[in-house]
Amino acid sequence: MNANAILKSRLQPNVGVLDELCLVNVIEKSQKKIKQKSLEKMTNQEKINFFRAEISQEELIVLDFEYISDDVEKFWFENKGRIDFRRMKVELMSLFFEKLNIEDANFFEKVGFSDTKVAGVCIKNIFHTDSDKLALLVHESLSELFGLVDLKYEYEEHKALYLKPTGENYRDWGNGYGEITPHSDDLYESLNIDLLSLTVCRDKTKTPTTCFFPKDLLKDFNDNEILDLLNLKATFKSGKNVDILKTRDRNIIEYSEKYGFRFFLDFRVDNVTGERMLAIDRSKQDLLNKLKNTIENCEHKVSIPDTGTFLIVANHKVLHSRQRMNISKDLAREYAYNTDFSNTPRLLFRSKGPRNEQNFMCNSSGEK
Repeated sequence: MNANAILKSRLQPNVGVLDELCLVNVIEKSQKKIKQKSLEKMTNQEKINFFRAEISQEELIVLDFEYISDDVEKFWFENKGRIDFRRMKVELMSLFFEKLNIEDANFFEKVGFSDTKVAGVCIKNIFHTDSDKLALLVHESLSELFGLVDLKYEYEEHKALYLKPTGENYRDWGNGYGEITPHSDDLYESLNIDLLSLTVCRDKTKTPTTCFFPKDLLKDFNDNEILDLLNLKATFKSGKNVDILKTRDRNIIEYSEKYGFRFFLDFRVDNVTGERMLAIDRSKQDLLNKLKNTIENCEHKVSIPDTGTFLIVANHKVLHSRQRMNISKDLAREYAYNTDFSNTPRLLFRSKGPRNEQNFMCNSSGEK
């Protein structure tokens, strides 16, 4: 049984409600088409006003799954070692739909769309047992339910994030000790990464993931600067996370009716390749520098660095980062060279990739 079948079986008693919600989406979208000009036909001032209004509504939703954590733990202890991982994942997805409130389950199809304005979802208290296998199972199950198709590149190891050899010497690297500057993932790749998810197995360092929204980064930009940013192109480069150097030129802001405004920003500086994002027109680099300089005092959201937390964000609507790990560099060095999943102080699982919209019965475009 795939996620779509599970979704159908879970929601079948409420199919009338679901159809009504889909109809409302269609009506609202039709009204929006009537009232709103296409972006290309707007005057510059109309475009700027529309831009500010749209991004101001994006938000991060926090959910608490404590009410099903006992069910998740019971399922794990009864089935580990009895059935294979793939079957456990399917059965755990089914359990989520059986036990979750319909209001919480509905967020599986809301992340990253223009109409929903849900840029991300942080779920706490899904489980409490410190087990890398349980954390990975929950991570893969929820990532699939949110429609994330995980990509695996042959030149990058991206699934498990923990201190690795030489990590104590690096910042802007998921397996390093130092600070990670706000960014969206894989902007140098030819395929867009729509969704990014992280699950906390353990974090004894209590170093949360930090989320920045463009609406806050751009709060003090004037209209002329906004207009320049809407037309700005940059070159994006890979860094230490990839074994080869990859680059891509692209606009830093794009718009589509389905997804709204999407941002392509990366403020990291690699030890070898340098700045990961440079304006193609160097005279516009000061705008990117101004954006970067707003980070220190910018409003932001933080995840919950506890066992059993799952965070998923629309990769092009939220920039993610973290502070330097809350341990000494000497201790970080010790863990980096003498560690595995069982004793590393901070272990997260990550997925990133395009959205599989085939799994959704109804999405924000009103399609069924």
